[in-house]
Amino acid sequence: MVTQTLAQPSIELTLGEPSVSDPVSFARGQGIPEFPCLSRAHAPSSCVPCVDFSPWLRRRIQVGDVNAVGEYLWQVRQANPGAGETAEQFRQRFRNLAAALLAAPLDRYLEAGSEEAYLDLRVTLVLLAVHESFSGFIMTGEAPDFVAAVMAPHALNIRGAEELIDQRNAFVLEMGQEMSYWANWPTFSPALRRLAPPEHGSLRVLLDALRKLPLGTRAHAVDALRHLSADPQLPRTLPSLSRYETRKRGLDVSESSHRIVESGLVVAASDLAAWLSGWTRRDLLGFLAQSGVSARNSWSKERLAEVAKAECTELLRERMAASGAVELAPMYVEAARRLRAYVDRARETWRVWLAFGTGLQQV
Repeated sequence: MVTQTLAQPSIELTLGEPSVSDPVSFARGQGIPEFPCLSRAHAPSSCVPCVDFSPWLRRRIQVGDVNAVGEYLWQVRQANPGAGETAEQFRQRFRNLAAALLAAPLDRYLEAGSEEAYLDLRVTLVLLAVHESFSGFIMTGEAPDFVAAVMAPHALNIRGAEELIDQRNAFVLEMGQEMSYWANWPTFSPALRRLAPPEHGSLRVLLDALRKLPLGTRAHAVDALRHLSADPQLPRTLPSLSRYETRKRGLDVSESSHRIVESGLVVAASDLAAWLSGWTRRDLLGFLAQSGVSARNSWSKERLAEVAKAECTELLRERMAASGAVELAPMYVEAARRLRAYVDRARETWRVWLAFGTGLQQV
């Protein structure tokens, strides 16, 4: 088996100070006072990290700091660690889990990846481990979407696909005998797809931009690109395009939104008509009333929008800019569509690998 060397990051990915050895210091007081690594926007029992810890985890994993990774898992889980053990027993369990995560044989079923790819994947597994167990049940959730988004810039070959498929099918058949939900899952035999994005010039430029982002921000960026590419005519705000499944892995949405804008993947919205199409009739009537423009309740949304554009163009543009609405940067429109299609395809391979290929199934 190939021994993996933990890579140095291609750029300095900083949020807080990655060199600090404890996650509480890295959180910089952004968490809940009682649980300093947890988000103030969610109930503590949901165990949602307050920031994207991936830069910090990257550094701790690079230096093989099992205790620090175990402390991260404990700090994020301690508000809801489970039942039946003491706090110290739970803490030791998370240390053991951290040791298994850092030792997981990632190249058993995945080969030809760069050192950076394996490092990103190991960090990703730690982020997932807060909420997931690596068994067949992980296939039913959205963890594979998160991994497909985070790992999109990297190319990996899948090997031993037949073994993984056999394990997957055996699990589905066994569970299908007990629960009707699993009985509806078909078995399948085709080879798992290679985890490599298409070789396309504009897509490669986009993926290079994504690769420079911390993992939580990268997943947020892919969320945004997938939405915006599906409906390019409707500008949206970046916070509204961060899925809960992404935020629960750890994200400061204001920070990640700023980084995504800085990356050039999106630009400030410029299409006033498209932005207004997201308003309701009530929004438009209220805006016109506040602006001193006479309008009738019987008017259609389209007519109200036309009046607003005709009478209040500058005010609307100011509001659009203040809202933070963005649209895809023109150079990335086609690449974002290709990215969306690739992530959707890759998700199925990641679904099977996460369930049966990590080497963590017995942890």
